[in-house]
Amino acid sequence: MGTRRARSRQRRENQVGPLLFDDREWSTLVLAAERKGLAVGAYIAEMALAVAREERTPMPVDQSAQLAEFIQARVVLNRVGNNLNQAVRAVNSGAEAPELERVLALVRRTVLRVEEAASAVVGGRGQR
Repeated sequence: MGTRRARSRQRRENQVGPLLFDDREWSTLVLAAERKGLAVGAYIAEMALAVAREERTPMPVDQSAQLAEFIQARVVLNRVGNNLNQAVRAVNSGAEAPELERVLALVRRTVLRVEEAASAVVGGRGQR
């Protein structure tokens, strides 16, 4: 089984419960708690407090995966931006780069599309 949640110096007198779950819900909670190395009760308390404090936002798995892809796309685009900065520096030093303007326009459009798509995913989280 998992470990207990760290004890607070404050006395805990408020209680919610009992909480009842069907077998499928309980299995889901057990697996999630095990991934975190916590007992089920500690996991439920930790997640409930994190959501209440707005430290975590519940998100469907498919949206979470989409958001991770957007984050990775942004990382790649930042690297492309760094390479473009180096190319611009070279042009400013007298080198020629006839395709640079076209590439810059393409990168700008791509960045905007990624940001719009990510905003749509994040914006859709609250719609349930």
